[in-house]
Amino acid sequence: MRSRCSSLEVYFMPFRSSHFAIIAAVVLFLGMLALFLTLKAPPELKNVPGELKPISYERASKLLKLKNEGVAYLENEKYADADRQLEQLAAELPTDEIGFRNLTICRLLQLTPEKLAQQPAGEKLEELTLKALSQLIQISPESAVNSILSARIYAALGKPLQSQADLIHATELKPKDAAIWFELSQIQKQIPAENEASLAHESLAKAWELQSDNLFLTLEYLQVTAEQQSEQATIVFEKAKTLSAPLAASVKDHTRLDLNQLIEDSLTAIRDRKWNVVLRNARIMRNVLIAEDLVKSDRRRVEQNSLEFVIHDFPPAFYQAVEWPAQQQPRTVEFAQARPLVFSPVLTSAIKDLQVADYDLDGKPDLVVLTAKQVVIYSQNGELWNLVTQQDLDGDFAEVRLVDLDADVQQMTQPQATEKKEPTLFPISPARDADLDLVVSGKSGIRIFENQADAKTGKRSLEMKAQSETLDTLSDLLAVNFSDLDHDGDLDLVASTEQGLSLWSNRGDFSFRDISNQSHLPPADLAATSLVRVDWDRDVDLDLILCSRQSKQAGYLENLRHGRFRWRPFTQVKTENGPTASQFEECVLADFDRNGSWDLIGVRQKELMLAETRRPEPGSVQITSLQKMTGAKPVDLESNALQTGDLNNDGVLDVVALSSTGLQLLLGTAEQRTEQTAYVKDQELTSAQSIQMYRLSDLNLDGSLDVITVAGDQIVYQQNRGNDYHWIDVSLRAEQIKGEVKSASGRVNHYGIGSLLELRSGTIYQPQIVAGQSTHFGLGNQSVAEAIRVLWTNGIPVNIINAKTDQRIYEKQTLMGSCPYLYTWDGKQFSFYTDLLWAAPIGLQFAQGVVAPSRDWEYLKIEGDRLKPKDGVYELRITEELWEAGYFDLVELMAIDHPADVDLYSNEKVGPPDLAAFKIHTVQHPLSPRAAVNHKGRDVLAEIKDGDNVYAKTFDEKYRQGLTEDHALELDLNIEAVKNAKTAPRIKLFLTGWIYPTDTGINLALSENPSMPSPRPPALSVPDKNGAWKTIQPFMGFPGGKTKTIVVDLTDQFLTDDYRVRIETNMEFYWDQVFFTVDETPAEFVTQPVPLESATLRYRGFSTPLIHPGNGPERYDYQSLTTGIQWPPMQGDFTRYGDVKSLVEAADNRLVIMGSGDEMRLLFKVPEEPIKPGWKRDFILHNVGWDKDANLHTILGQSVEPLPFREMQSYPYPTEVYPDEEVLQQDRECYHTRRQSSARFWNSLLKP
Repeated sequence: MRSRCSSLEVYFMPFRSSHFAIIAAVVLFLGMLALFLTLKAPPELKNVPGELKPISYERASKLLKLKNEGVAYLENEKYADADRQLEQLAAELPTDEIGFRNLTICRLLQLTPEKLAQQPAGEKLEELTLKALSQLIQISPESAVNSILSARIYAALGKPLQSQADLIHATELKPKDAAIWFELSQIQKQIPAENEASLAHESLAKAWELQSDNLFLTLEYLQVTAEQQSEQATIVFEKAKTLSAPLAASVKDHTRLDLNQLIEDSLTAIRDRKWNVVLRNARIMRNVLIAEDLVKSDRRRVEQNSLEFVIHDFPPAFYQAVEWPAQQQPRTVEFAQARPLVFSPVLTSAIKDLQVADYDLDGKPDLVVLTAKQVVIYSQNGELWNLVTQQDLDGDFAEVRLVDLDADVQQMTQPQATEKKEPTLFPISPARDADLDLVVSGKSGIRIFENQADAKTGKRSLEMKAQSETLDTLSDLLAVNFSDLDHDGDLDLVASTEQGLSLWSNRGDFSFRDISNQSHLPPADLAATSLVRVDWDRDVDLDLILCSRQSKQAGYLENLRHGRFRWRPFTQVKTENGPTASQFEECVLADFDRNGSWDLIGVRQKELMLAETRRPEPGSVQITSLQKMTGAKPVDLESNALQTGDLNNDGVLDVVALSSTGLQLLLGTAEQRTEQTAYVKDQELTSAQSIQMYRLSDLNLDGSLDVITVAGDQIVYQQNRGNDYHWIDVSLRAEQIKGEVKSASGRVNHYGIGSLLELRSGTIYQPQIVAGQSTHFGLGNQSVAEAIRVLWTNGIPVNIINAKTDQRIYEKQTLMGSCPYLYTWDGKQFSFYTDLLWAAPIGLQFAQGVVAPSRDWEYLKIEGDRLKPKDGVYELRITEELWEAGYFDLVELMAIDHPADVDLYSNEKVGPPDLAAFKIHTVQHPLSPRAAVNHKGRDVLAEIKDGDNVYAKTFDEKYRQGLTEDHALELDLNIEAVKNAKTAPRIKLFLTGWIYPTDTGINLALSENPSMPSPRPPALSVPDKNGAWKTIQPFMGFPGGKTKTIVVDLTDQFLTDDYRVRIETNMEFYWDQVFFTVDETPAEFVTQPVPLESATLRYRGFSTPLIHPGNGPERYDYQSLTTGIQWPPMQGDFTRYGDVKSLVEAADNRLVIMGSGDEMRLLFKVPEEPIKPGWKRDFILHNVGWDKDANLHTILGQSVEPLPFREMQSYPYPTEVYPDEEVLQQDRECYHTRRQSSARFWNSLLKP
């Protein structure tokens, strides 16, 4: 069957009779081979009962290496390397499934139309795939998984009938597996027969019956019941209403569509038998919800990734049969003699909770102690701990938390170690830090205290902040934690009580708004006592793991973005017939097997357990094994008793567990058998009194984690004496640095709480979630950390190479999403010119439910000396270098020839079409203002007089990225000569500048905070007759993104003969040049089209940023390139690489869809008409398209789809339909076939 993608010459290979012969021969051969091996081969892994013969360590090591490397290459999409290792593993173990299963999957994943079309390589790939499949089925013919793999292979080869037969066989083997029935329905839809559509509907109905809590299946089945005019539609619509309830509010905000009303109207239409209305509404509902994270998550449940079927390990009997050498023991931890800490004043009542943090910003750890009557804070002064402040309490509280709730950044003191060590410690540079506020909770509810410092004395105090009646009514608190639930840059509250769980959004002013009704929360009787923040499924957003010592249940809240969550018990997170962690009463995180997927160490029925997981793709986690941790004593206390930390600095996390007999220290060591971690009992720390709680912290700043225990009213310090291993502490501060100036980011909470830190040191990969002011890593014998990656909570990654010892990392002042970049050939090299599509954002929110307008066209000037011909063509290069998708419908270049003494400008303004209408403005006599000052009277004339790359900054205080104090540029236009003119002068104001914008997450946070203003674009005012400023243009438009020039027509705008102008805003603008013209006659110019000769899309990478030393924008060095993956992948189909000329020749909804790292190379033929003598040539670049940031608050920002189109009235477009044109469908099949690799990003630090 030939594809419609004729331009690519892609074919689906026809089925040849020779394949039957090959398969038959292979099956016959394998049958004989199996008989021979049964008689002759050692039964190392044979799938038969009985004991295994001993396996030598050398042979086991070889098999483990083949298996580990093969699976790693496979999951990292290095298929050629994986094929080589897995083929050898299969040859070594010809009667076991592991080699042939994984080899079959490896070859299946390569069966793309592009590869099959390459001959003879495509035919060879097909032959090898079928051969591996035949060998696999011979070993295990009654495996549902193997039948699924066979079906997928034949589907890729264009043989749906064979694929259907395999899937029917799979349903017979596993009749209650909804995913198999759904896959069968999709294959049956491809078979062109009258009864196949009915069969497809029946299979889909079966899938829905088995998994009716799946919203994706519900939406799919809704279409079928509506098309069939079935009364079943009533049940399905009612189910859809229940399942979509967490989405209803945000959908209404984003699209103005009331889902509940739509469903009610549909139910009425069913009763009235108005099936056209029912079908229309079913389609609208699917179109609106299909790209929602909840639906995509449910879709993954039935569209299983082939990697989910990979066999990751040998059976336990294999390891039992290996003749292992003695295991290397980890470096033991030596503690100094335990000593009680001495406090002034003395603690006199029992301690209920203890935290360690730098409360007073002096660079040293403080102790925050909760007693029955008060919270007391002490700072260290030699051997004595002195009182900093205390606060009486009026209730029963059991827990204290320290968290920055108001981002009040202050200058901190240089930290000093109390015990210096060798050159492993380098002092971190002083920085501005935010002090930590206090939250206490318990039976009496929640109390929130602001950490205040006297401006004159520096003395610290706590001030209780009043809360809403709703939050004040909470009582019987079991646990609280803080996480950026809605990813708007501040820390929100999670509260667990006897009555259930609730979620509270931080408004930024010490108040919280209950957002619990946006989520599907766990049953009230869960009574969660442990709340762990983590991006559990590695899809960039923060989830929450919940465990309960009361109900003995565990699971996680899956983040569906925009402040919405869904409860998923661990009973639903498992492999085929596999274990779960659903009875964990408490848990901590570790990547036990270093595969980039979080494992859990937990308590179940007083036993320490380890749950290993794997992550087939972002958003999907499977628990693969559950085992007891040998040697551990029962964990028999009813309080949170588990912590992890690298106490011996060997680069492997250790586990500390509290029992009634004391503290158990289980040291982790790199396991030689499986490249995992084994835990070895090291010692037990005891006390004269029963230990109630403990904390791990480097109390003396010597690079080793100490142990602080609480027993009664005593706090006991056990100093870790350390060893000669190296270490590093990573401290995150979410500040932006511009030149020497640091400023608040607003995009991420100040300490980066919840961010993912990944460290590669030698062969060891260490991930940790940031939980405090610093994060400790051991390095073993490594003197440097070769690579550290920070994935901030807003999705921005930062990479640090070869970091030495203590280091503080700042969030760079770089945009996560802005616009595509334009580079031009200037006669010597390609150089950065500007950014594109700034007026065309889609999905961007100004506030909750307020979507930014989008204008899909722009006309940008390119100066002639920046674009020179080369070999008869002008060459432009458009790149995507940020976390976003660019959609280009048209790229058109126009040559504008004009006299050399004339300058011309396009109106490069962000604003509605009437305000930003395209017009070429000619200038012969530019006039400079007589005076220019900011709102405080500071002279800025020298900075704005010339276009010299020296930018005026008219504000002093910056609140967030893109948001400043109110500031103004006041101009005296100096037009004395025209004051006596008989007619009003025609005045045009030209402003050249740039904007550093807020992003959609900051916008939403600002809209929640009643104490913070929203961004206000520039407004233009002139003096009235009393000399007061009067606004005449509330929105005058502004330059979008990097440096651009806008034109403001001031004709007839002045109210008197006072020709002053005031431009006021609180957005972050910088101005390079301002001039004006008076009564200029338009100069002559000639416009010529510049025909597009070719357009080619390729992967290029990322240019090196060039930081402006002053107030100018960041630019980029095209000649300096980084080719690795820098951003998390977006979902959906991008345009494949190669020729894309036909997609950008006209504004016809045919798109080039670009992702981060992509480049479009455009060649334009030089016009035949030469430039006249005494004239020069500039250019206008006309683009039609859109840009979508992948910001977690952008509506549908993590997905390429739904695709925009020119006729849409809004984005998303709930009641509109994407054009149903044949050519657009062909584009999806032939051009938009590329997906961004998740493995290349998420697994980049896993292997050295």
